[in-house]
Amino acid sequence: MLPGPPSLRTVVSEIAVFIMVAFRRLTDATRSAVWAMWRVIRRFAHSFLSLSATVYARVGAILSGPVKQFVVGPLRVALLGQRRDVSLFIALLSPVLTLGTAWWVGSTIGYDTLTAWVRGTWFGTDPSLAIFLAIGGLVVIGAISAAVNSGLLPTSVLVGAPVFGAGVTRYGTTVTYSWGTHVVSLPEAVGIAGFFAVGFGIPIALCGFVLGRALCYVISVYGGHSGPPSPVENA
Repeated sequence: MLPGPPSLRTVVSEIAVFIMVAFRRLTDATRSAVWAMWRVIRRFAHSFLSLSATVYARVGAILSGPVKQFVVGPLRVALLGQRRDVSLFIALLSPVLTLGTAWWVGSTIGYDTLTAWVRGTWFGTDPSLAIFLAIGGLVVIGAISAAVNSGLLPTSVLVGAPVFGAGVTRYGTTVTYSWGTHVVSLPEAVGIAGFFAVGFGIPIALCGFVLGRALCYVISVYGGHSGPPSPVENA
């Protein structure tokens, strides 16, 4: 006589046992994976902390030596200048030069004429003596600033201020593009002026800075030893 089909209670019990066993195995596997991952993370964190401490100690040792002396010494002087009061004076003088240049260009020659001069000088079709004189004057200003204070950033700000002021006069003018005419707004004029100050002012400032520092070096070398060496120096 063949056995009958299992009862519903038996089937449910077997399913429940299977689910419990599967859940227990899944829990054990998850626990093992999490524990293994935690050990890897802890080992990696320990190695990272050890490496960070070593790097920090070595970098601190380097920065506390010649590098620190260079950063707070020659590098600071080359970037910010020898004297803080002179650098501050240059920073306060730059807005005055910006406003003065903007007023002079706007009230005398105008932005359109200035643009024609710059284009003619740049492309060589109609060079303007005024542009060459202006560039020479900016180079002289940069050289004087570098010779007096030896600060690249103050010199760049000082030289770029007149260029920025001249570029701001673009505000309110009507420019013509291929798609039509356009009245220059204030944000656009300020953005273009900043681009001019960076694109033209910084190279001119670098030329003036190099010229000023070179003159200081020549004067310090040859000016201090203008006469023949004494017998004491030859001994």
